[in-house]
Amino acid sequence: MNYYIYENWQRESALRPIIHKWDCGHCHMGFGKRANAKKGANGVWIGPFDKVEYARAYYVMKFGDESNECNCVNH
Repeated sequence: MNYYIYENWQRESALRPIIHKWDCGHCHMGFGKRANAKKGANGVWIGPFDKVEYARAYYVMKFGDESNECNCVNH
């Protein structure tokens, strides 16, 4: 099972990057919801990470904060 972090730099600064599971409706294996979207225009998918613990550790290292996770991570 793989995990990805989505960092969206076009949204309000209050929205932190989010960890998603590969099969999440938002993630789609790191391709996002919109297959035809210009990649990198609004943000970037970071990953894959083999384990959620690796995604969490990277999140803390890169963003300096406790990880923000989609509901899909715990299901």
